[in-house]
Amino acid sequence: MTDEALSLLLKNQNADGGWGAVAGKKSNTEVTALGLMALKSAGRDEAEPARKAEKWLIERQSADGSWPLNDDMKAPSWSTALAMIALGDSRDVRERLVKAGNWALQQEGSKPGILAQLILAFSFKRKPVELNEDLIGWSWTPVSFSWVEPTSYFLIALKKLKGQLPGKVMDERIQQGEMMIYDRMCENGGWNYGNAAVYGDRLWPYPDTTAIALIALQDHPERKENQLSLSTLEQTSKTTDSGLALAWGLLVSSLYKRDGSMLKARLAERFGQRQFLGEHKPIALSILAMSDGARFFRL
Repeated sequence: MTDEALSLLLKNQNADGGWGAVAGKKSNTEVTALGLMALKSAGRDEAEPARKAEKWLIERQSADGSWPLNDDMKAPSWSTALAMIALGDSRDVRERLVKAGNWALQQEGSKPGILAQLILAFSFKRKPVELNEDLIGWSWTPVSFSWVEPTSYFLIALKKLKGQLPGKVMDERIQQGEMMIYDRMCENGGWNYGNAAVYGDRLWPYPDTTAIALIALQDHPERKENQLSLSTLEQTSKTTDSGLALAWGLLVSSLYKRDGSMLKARLAERFGQRQFLGEHKPIALSILAMSDGARFFRL
């Protein structure tokens, strides 16, 4: 499966060195970062496709250190964290990574404004969401609500830069990001996209979001929340057909030293059926999960 997925990824690489969501689409930072990691994990570090993908990422870093999602959207984006992770073992990029890390430390998800809080307080008998609004993580785009997935990506990227950024600021942001994720955990473990409950109704965990959060929190493996969420991930992974979820789950198995044989078999089966409909994100993630890709996310 890995050889087939790698051949498909190489075949569909854009002339500029990046990848779009599917063949023929414009290159974007998210998929190009994952594609570069996939090539590296498959031992293609020095091959021309990897060098082109790396060049694509480096050339698109903005002056403030961030990365936009693509060439048409110039605003900074959450994909900065994935670019940082993908370039983490590249040559001569330390200054770029430090600059990106300093930018990330300045980003904070927003809180509801005073007017919005008053409206919510007097309009509903039950709170629309149950979360600690004082805990700030990271958002998909600057000055918007904090979500579990982008917060997890930035935690991974920043933790891998420990010792290279201002210690106190770094520690405080990482601690608050972790507290935010734990605060958003679903009742029986795992994570939904942003909240654990809406209007009093408990939300269910998604395997992909749960896996990404667990990767960000891997340096606390013995915490009861981690252990509960690992069990939840193993249960939800048994019924999911998502290539993304299976690949992320397999990466979690590698990082937490758990048996991933079932996930590996199911991931190969799902790829064999329709090759993930040619979507480059699950293709790249499957290569990472099936090979040595966990090293990019290991803290």
